[in-house]
Amino acid sequence: MIFSIIIAIAAGFTVISLMNFFNRGEVNILPLLFSVPIKVYVLSFLIFVSSYIVEALRMMYLLLHRGYRVNFWQILYNNIIGYFFTFLTPFAMGGQAFQIYHLSTIGVDSSYATGVMAARILQNSIGNMVIAIIMLNTTLGWLLKEGHIVIVGISISLTSSTFLIISMAKPEILSPLIKIIYKIFKKKKWLHNYENWSRDFRESIEYMWKKNLYIMFIDSFGWFCTIALQLLSLFYILKVAFHVNINYWILFGMINAVNALAYFVPTPGASGGIEATYQYVLSMLTKNSDIALKSITSWRFVAYYMQIVLGTVLLASSKSTDGQGGK
Repeated sequence: MIFSIIIAIAAGFTVISLMNFFNRGEVNILPLLFSVPIKVYVLSFLIFVSSYIVEALRMMYLLLHRGYRVNFWQILYNNIIGYFFTFLTPFAMGGQAFQIYHLSTIGVDSSYATGVMAARILQNSIGNMVIAIIMLNTTLGWLLKEGHIVIVGISISLTSSTFLIISMAKPEILSPLIKIIYKIFKKKKWLHNYENWSRDFRESIEYMWKKNLYIMFIDSFGWFCTIALQLLSLFYILKVAFHVNINYWILFGMINAVNALAYFVPTPGASGGIEATYQYVLSMLTKNSDIALKSITSWRFVAYYMQIVLGTVLLASSKSTDGQGGK
């Protein structure tokens, strides 16, 4: 975990330092960080953290609907630490695995926990696909003229969304891969367990997406509120610290349209790729690369590095409590 933190910090700071050098002729990024007042950092941090509460309420609703009685603080912990592991794994993909494991430790069936996480991934994918389509319909002329990188992000988003929808509708397509693994390692139990899990997973997906589709509409609204709050923290920095006159929904659309591209970088939390991609998009939107660089640097400090600190403290305090409880 410490190694992942070091890699994440090194990747992010290296990219920011390079962007700072090409934009301002210096490598030192401290002036970028100090360009934003402390109170802006604090409020932006609180705005971002409030998205965890929305995430926890979303999950609580899905679990309660299925009959699971869980503690809200356990679910809030699940989401915060889930983001923490997402920030520390390549391609920002590791948080869901922890969340499934943690939910199973508090009594949630692993197949339903996986279904919940898969539903979130699917919602994010479909949501980004819808945003991409809206972007194409509303700003196609601008995209063709200036936003080529956004078009790449939209293309990746549409492709990955289509593949994900197919794989979730037909989870058995992974069976050939499991059979190959079985033949290599001669683990018959793995194949049997996967077949049972696949059946339970399909039932969970049908429960959420077929039998009770309305809960997915409610949960999708929660997803929208979550990403809206997280980007509101960036918008707040742009408006208050740098007085940029920018439409929030244009910012919202542009950032989400390139997310598929930004997270394509195989560093912990896609660190470095996000800074570079968002810097490119913000430079186009603000017409000021220096303000874009300051905004992205300060926002990543709030939305990434401070979140790693929060997750580390929470995880350490949790382990400390568990250790005391075992004595």
